[in-house]
Amino acid sequence: MKTMQYDIGLTFGIEAAKGQFITGYEPGSQYVPVAEANYRFDKGVLRDLMVWWNMNLAGVNKDGMYLFGPTGAGKSAALVNFCALLNIPMYEKTIYEGMEFDVLMGRTEIVGGDTVFMYGVVPLAMGAENEPGILVLNEIDRADDAVLTGLYEVLAGRPLVLDAAGHHVVKPDDAFCFAATGNTNMAGASDDYSNANKQDLAFVDRFWKVSVGYPEKEVEVGILKSVEPDLSDELCEKMVDVANDIRNLHTEGENRIPLTMSTRTLLRWGHMTKAYHGFSRAIEDSPIAYALDRALLNVADRPTRAAIIEVAELHIGDAWTSGSAQATTGNGGKSFND
Repeated sequence: MKTMQYDIGLTFGIEAAKGQFITGYEPGSQYVPVAEANYRFDKGVLRDLMVWWNMNLAGVNKDGMYLFGPTGAGKSAALVNFCALLNIPMYEKTIYEGMEFDVLMGRTEIVGGDTVFMYGVVPLAMGAENEPGILVLNEIDRADDAVLTGLYEVLAGRPLVLDAAGHHVVKPDDAFCFAATGNTNMAGASDDYSNANKQDLAFVDRFWKVSVGYPEKEVEVGILKSVEPDLSDELCEKMVDVANDIRNLHTEGENRIPLTMSTRTLLRWGHMTKAYHGFSRAIEDSPIAYALDRALLNVADRPTRAAIIEVAELHIGDAWTSGSAQATTGNGGKSFND
């Protein structure tokens, strides 16, 4: 794989960084993910990823990168879009309960009557097929100790011996990096993430630890507006205000509610509000309220539902019940007036 230099300002949309460069690869690998058209990086997270990647390529750092934070905050998306824009191969696997170590290593299959070993994500990321890149393990705070212990040699930069492939040895390429995502700081289960496991300090010690939160208001408004341009600026701001108040209710005080509104859920609410507006005469409720039920509220208990509706009514105003919202349709730019 041939490397190439990317202008940071042009690649990541940072005006002040034009003229500064970061190493990536020439296009062509099938393992490079597709960039999300409306994704916006948190500048702090992007800075951490760029420095971490650059140090790995220079050989001065082989620590892993652990991105952790609340559900739907964009942890995996940050890695996907970073790899996509720099054409870095990315090998992604989500950890699930009971997953065995061999799933990451590979498996044997019968192909044309012959027994063939098919590489898993770990040897592929290390460069077993000459396309090294970033290994991404999602939900790693749910992994069993046996799986993570088996990765110690990999994290240390030592060769991987594949017993199932006849003790075949895979040596890590200089470009191999290990990243992971999770909801917790690896200290164990919490009220929100009851399936998380407490991870061994020897494993935790091998990572950079970067907290990923929800975007600032102006950034999240911009994201919502970019994915649903027919929603007015005013409505987008109000919807983000609702999301932030729900998050505060979820994290603060003795009577905290069990639900939150992730950026993912916010965007779902925006998409559904626009979609239901097209069928507004077929439903009795405001499209905004009707959409929020299906995006979030239908799984809420009664006290939580009441608290969230109170927040929504406060910010959305008359449009919450009347069906008239300051948003535009896709044909003619007229306001919602049902």
